[in-house]
Amino acid sequence: MIPEDVLPHLVDVEHPGTTTDRYENTVDDWSPGATTHAEVAAWLQQNTSAEDTDQRSAQIGEWLMICNPVDTSGNPLTVHGSARVQWGELRFEVIGPPGPAYTPAEFHHYEIRLKSVEG
Repeated sequence: MIPEDVLPHLVDVEHPGTTTDRYENTVDDWSPGATTHAEVAAWLQQNTSAEDTDQRSAQIGEWLMICNPVDTSGNPLTVHGSARVQWGELRFEVIGPPGPAYTPAEFHHYEIRLKSVEG
């Protein structure tokens, strides 16, 4: 695991609940009270940024989040592509499945790609 002093950012990993839509399909439920949260110590860095001005004025950024495989309480951390991450005022969507990183002896940490879109 990565030492906590190297992971200076405290983030909230949010997973949706589920509900049934009017067609009896199971869909994600992001309403308050339906989601679950895990507080995680992490390192975040912005990798790319772009501006979409074709149809609207949007700021798009891709970030990398590195964190241990446990939350701040020591519980195993599970992250899916449907999860969201909040860090301060910034909200991100997880892009694809998180990348597990291993040492020869054990599962060491996650490397998770994030995307933010504003506007």
